[in-house]
Amino acid sequence: MKLHERKDMKVDDLSRNQRNIIALLEIIKEGSSSELSQKLGLPKRTFLDNVNFLIKNDFVKKSGVGKSTFYSRVIINEYIAKEITVFKEGVRFGVLEFGTDGFGFLYDKNYKGEKPDNLMEQKNRPDLFPEFENLIPEYARRDKLIREYNSEYLSELLIHLKNSHGAYDFINSYEEGKYISDYSKRPSWYSVKNKILGENDYPNVLSGFNLKIDNEILKAKTKGEHSHLSGNQNKVDINIDFENKNISEVTNDEIAQYLLKPYSEDLSSYFEQFKKKDKGYYPHIAINEHLFMSFAKNELGFNVPYTALIEGEREFHYITKRYDRYENYKYHQKDFAQYLNIDSTKKYKTTSEKLFSKLNEVLYNEEEKFNALKFYFYSTIIKHSDLHAKNIATLNIGREKNILAPLYDVISIGIYYGNSDALGLSVNNKYPNQRVKFRVEDFYGLAHILGISNERFKLAAKDILITFIDKFPSYIEATKDLLKFSSLEINNTRNGYTNLIIKMANFYNERIVEFMKLNMLKDFEIEHYKNKLQDDKLLKYDKNELKKLHKSHIIK
Repeated sequence: MKLHERKDMKVDDLSRNQRNIIALLEIIKEGSSSELSQKLGLPKRTFLDNVNFLIKNDFVKKSGVGKSTFYSRVIINEYIAKEITVFKEGVRFGVLEFGTDGFGFLYDKNYKGEKPDNLMEQKNRPDLFPEFENLIPEYARRDKLIREYNSEYLSELLIHLKNSHGAYDFINSYEEGKYISDYSKRPSWYSVKNKILGENDYPNVLSGFNLKIDNEILKAKTKGEHSHLSGNQNKVDINIDFENKNISEVTNDEIAQYLLKPYSEDLSSYFEQFKKKDKGYYPHIAINEHLFMSFAKNELGFNVPYTALIEGEREFHYITKRYDRYENYKYHQKDFAQYLNIDSTKKYKTTSEKLFSKLNEVLYNEEEKFNALKFYFYSTIIKHSDLHAKNIATLNIGREKNILAPLYDVISIGIYYGNSDALGLSVNNKYPNQRVKFRVEDFYGLAHILGISNERFKLAAKDILITFIDKFPSYIEATKDLLKFSSLEINNTRNGYTNLIIKMANFYNERIVEFMKLNMLKDFEIEHYKNKLQDDKLLKYDKNELKKLHKSHIIK
């Protein structure tokens, strides 16, 4: 808009630079031309032209003369919303405004990319858009961020999210002139896929590495948050110097290439589950996630990032590679809570049918859709009952083409609780509350949504099931290598102990029995695996022998 006076001018009539000047003065109250132009990232002449226009129209007042000239906000009754400029992969995406009238979003008029249907332009919305809300850490971690930054509005946390998932950047609109980002030299994700995902065996223990992170941070005892990645579990954004064997928390605006999940003192304590009824007992969960991620990667061929373990005081910590990062570049990831336009508290409240209907819309080819269906089946095999709408996502590989994001947060709750749900979401909405056991035909409806034939799914599911039956025992056996570092003990009573390896073996045996009861072996025409049910074929580990093996390592 031209810099000329208008009668009865409203804030909405002002240019972007003029609104940014007002927004900055709302915060710092008063400033000189040099100070304000520097904070705004504006040339001095551009700032003066705009601030003089605001003075003429009674939005700003000037006091003093010469070098002692200062500018301040004129107090008026007109409501002014706060604004955050949103960038996506370095391009100005739009403006998020918020205040006492609620939340609003407006796309940048020059933005040529995809405008998702779950993020419609609107004003006066009572809650933050799920597209952005799902980027913010959840529950206690969110509360810590609110206290740390003294945030009145949830949206104010967005400007502090330097390592959230995907490729959004959030900048106070009055500071957007200083934003610099160049994606012109970013390589395609597929061209660097192998470098990003890396390779790892199981178990992959980072022995001899120096974990340069305070115990207070690892135990989540500090006032602030040390990762801005969404979720409830304690996390630390890290980078790894493999040459010098150093693991350090990221600093300032450094892009985190790795994520560390410290073990939880509460979840790994048998007695804490009795104090906190909403908590469970999940000992050695880092090993659990490392195992099932590694199995999916090395035995089933899914896209899975590098994972590793590192010793902690009581249990291992878990480390994984960020697959949406390469050097200083970000690739856009989006979870299905965002796609389904539900906030993070409702991540368990949708259905598999809704998830797959949306997945069918956004994944760009049949192979990617098929990968999602196979992952879902794998999840039921291992009883991944924590699989919810935020634990499955897409990754944009360029030109608005979305693939199924590499797997993350893959764990088996069934190892700890044999009667756990097989998934976090229901399958076959005729039985919305029945999530414990699934038959092969329960997945045909999901296959139909994706345009995949029953026969094609059945062949893939059969291969996954056979691979699990044949290969999983070798992963249990490989876990014995961790006895070099830990006894892997688990409470089974208040005073009694078993072992993680025994729990894994029992889980495997129970799964074989359940596959039989569900007629899965018959459906897949692999009834010869019935022999696994014979006592001399079931996996057995002796607790005392495992103790002796651990002690022999310690003595050496």
